Amino acid sequence: MFKKWITRIAITCAVGVGIIAGTGSAALAGDTWLILSDIDGRQVGAMQHVDDGDSFRVYDSLKDGYSVEGCLQTYTPRTGWVTLRCKNNDSGAGTYESFSYDVITGLIYRMRLCHALVPCAYQGFNE
Repeated sequence: MFKKWITRIAITCAVGVGIIAGTGSAALAGDTWLILSDIDGRQVGAMQHVDDGDSFRVYDSLKDGYSVEGCLQTYTPRTGWVTLRCKNNDSGAGTYESFSYDVITGLIYRMRLCHALVPCAYQGFNE
């Protein structure tokens, strides 16, 4: 009799831990950052995917008279990388421009960040 109760308690605890672990896995998803630096290592811009709400922010980090352009791209086997949406930050250093795009689970995405004096940088991510 005692052995049955111990078994039932163990199974109940295991199921409870499984439920908590399963619901907690969505919290592991986080924001994705892409930092663009010049040849001297100075940050000229950044792009952030804010996972909560699927918004994208394009930051201009350097007061140099040039804007920073951030784009969201997805990969399709037939055509390769396809640009879905872009935002140019010409508001000045220390600011960001944002846009929203509903990122779908199961697709491959990447952020592209470009500056006039620095080659573009890329950062892949998925939902």
